[in-house]
Amino acid sequence: MDRPVRVLLDVNVFVGNIMARDRGHKGTATQTLVSMVSSQKWGIDDGAQLVISFEMIETLETVLRRLQFTEDRIKAYTGSIIDIMKYGPDSLDPYLILGGQERFAMSDVEDAGVLATAFGAEADILVTDNLMDFATKDASVVDTQVVTTTSSGRRTLRALRYEIGRADLIVAHPFDVMQWLRLGYDFRPGTLWNAIQRPGNEPGL
Repeated sequence: MDRPVRVLLDVNVFVGNIMARDRGHKGTATQTLVSMVSSQKWGIDDGAQLVISFEMIETLETVLRRLQFTEDRIKAYTGSIIDIMKYGPDSLDPYLILGGQERFAMSDVEDAGVLATAFGAEADILVTDNLMDFATKDASVVDTQVVTTTSSGRRTLRALRYEIGRADLIVAHPFDVMQWLRLGYDFRPGTLWNAIQRPGNEPGL
């Protein structure tokens, strides 16, 4: 791409990253994605700009408190996330004045806010393990792969595309995003959407 890929990592990705670290795991999808946006790299050739809102930061802090992380560690972790965004290649400020979540017919207000953040910051990709709650009547959908995990069993993953006004956004699971990075896909939403719909390109784990 001719500009950094704007990446919104959902709260569950950041939670998965810190929990994987505490469990001694290395190289998980969530860890790799957080590491890439931290280093401002997306795949081999592209830069990465993290997108997140302070509402999402507050949600992350609430979840981490529920998981009994210490307050000092929570503040250090969320502070580092804010710095990743502010000192990224596009120098985005998490204090973005965003709105519009009311336009999305979603049962979860927080998820609607995440989607509004993605649109407000002109994100290219929203990465989440919570795909079902992001599917609305405004999204195009394509099945991607069938995976089996210990936490959720066998499930079919899918990718979503939102084209609303000037916004063009792909919503996808971390497993799919990692596969597309390994395949060297272009993350411009239109180009990426065409690539993942081509017959024979369904990734498998």
